[in-house]
Amino acid sequence: MSKVMPLADAVRQFVRPNMNLYFGGSWAFPNAAMFEIVRQFAARDPRFTLILSTGGAASAAPFLAAGLAQRVIAAFLGDGYPVPGPNPAIQRAINSGKVAVENWTMLTLTLRLFAAAMNLPYLPTRSIIGSSLENDLGDQFRSMGTVGLVAALHPDLTLTHGYAADSDGNTILPLPLAGNSFGALAAKEGAIVTVEKIVSSDIIRSHSPMTRIPAHAVRAVCEAPFGAHPLGCFGLDGGYVEDRPFMLEARAAARSEKTQAEWIQHWILDPHDHADYVARLGVERLAAIKNLSPTPLPPISLAPSLTDAEKMIIAAAREIARVVREHGHRTILCGLGAAHLAAWLAELQLRNEDVAVTLLTEVGAVGFQPLVGDPFLFALRNLPTAPMIADMLTVMGMFVGGEQARCLGVLGAAQMDRRGNLNTTRLPDGGFLMGSGGANDVACTAAEVIVVARQSRQRFVERVNYVTSPGARVSTVITQLGVYRKINGDLILSAVFGDEATIKEAREACGWDLQVARDVAVLPFPNSAEREALHRFDPLGDLWRD
Repeated sequence: MSKVMPLADAVRQFVRPNMNLYFGGSWAFPNAAMFEIVRQFAARDPRFTLILSTGGAASAAPFLAAGLAQRVIAAFLGDGYPVPGPNPAIQRAINSGKVAVENWTMLTLTLRLFAAAMNLPYLPTRSIIGSSLENDLGDQFRSMGTVGLVAALHPDLTLTHGYAADSDGNTILPLPLAGNSFGALAAKEGAIVTVEKIVSSDIIRSHSPMTRIPAHAVRAVCEAPFGAHPLGCFGLDGGYVEDRPFMLEARAAARSEKTQAEWIQHWILDPHDHADYVARLGVERLAAIKNLSPTPLPPISLAPSLTDAEKMIIAAAREIARVVREHGHRTILCGLGAAHLAAWLAELQLRNEDVAVTLLTEVGAVGFQPLVGDPFLFALRNLPTAPMIADMLTVMGMFVGGEQARCLGVLGAAQMDRRGNLNTTRLPDGGFLMGSGGANDVACTAAEVIVVARQSRQRFVERVNYVTSPGARVSTVITQLGVYRKINGDLILSAVFGDEATIKEAREACGWDLQVARDVAVLPFPNSAEREALHRFDPLGDLWRD
């Protein structure tokens, strides 16, 4: 029986106040479905529980700002494009007390849905143990010493975006698979599926190895071209990439309640439906994001002076390459920001030396080779370079935590302490930051962790007020001032750019009684070849400008 219907009708028929709504699946976020729910429920106080792995300026921010949720269950609530940072609209909703937040990690939230899909009460994990999350989660997480148990999570309804489906609901998901089909299979009332195109059952059968959601789990199939916008959607015959101008506009709009409300009115409430929204985007914008070719590089001109970020990223790249050579790491999982750009530079250097190491993204790209011109960690243009595309459970659970992988984690941090504990969740006054994302999973399970972070007295503290990611596996920290190595559990300044003046500056920018190695090494400043390689990855300076 056909389940095809307009998206607006599906929302009216299946979405009710007080539901626990999960938005997710593949990397292609179901924005068309989320915006339609905002259209229909704005000003109605529906008191939803919003469940999602990640949410930022164009997803969770308008949903929360429009007053639709009383509670959020998530791994990361902030902006990741083009650089990571807190989202003011999300912070306002949480810090005001209007919205309660339950913080998880990328892997553990996926495991909760996976457990529910298999009708199991719990699944084991090595994540979370030793962090502040362990104390916050109550009976949803049980520590068993070296292993914890996460409780199954059954949403009432899942909303997910597919690349193609037949009229029965058999759905091919876009790549990478990220959270895969687990949310659709875990939901008590199944899934509303939006898709780029509805196709015949013969086409689905001819691509059956790519079908991830079976018809029996689907309540409605709604054709919604560009349904993941402003994120991209990569499928059978191409797709579209991230809409940079739109995402930057959405991020800017979150700065105040007034500009956020104006953005919601213009992009969500004023359009009659998703087709009207797409028409409002315009032909030129749509043509631009459908261009999957590598981003053209502008001429590279190096400024005479180095930025602090250039020094930090290039020093980190050298350190990552050294650690891979000496410790035999086979995979690298890096966090958003300076950390991933340093890992990209290191992988390029190692590749030129015929040293094999596999780059991973938490959403499922395995062994990709970053293209120049676009520094976004999850840029879809990089997918065709990957020999394997998987999902979050495979990457975070097996390729990061698996013994054979010998994974090196490379992370950033908003705040850290002398033991290497990282905080990306709560400010000292209790205000919300962003959450873990996949950082806790990496910190708890990777073979070794390197941290790349800007140093200041406010960021480098004696003891973090919230442990998002335990520091037990952190071996090295690189800042704009130098390299810190952990010796007897304490971070020691071991190498600097410059001389005694830099050591003094490092002491002044540190919130604990900093110990300095007897034989502090002097780091060579980045050369022009290293800077050019960095600028080729990031020609606009999203990550290397101070």
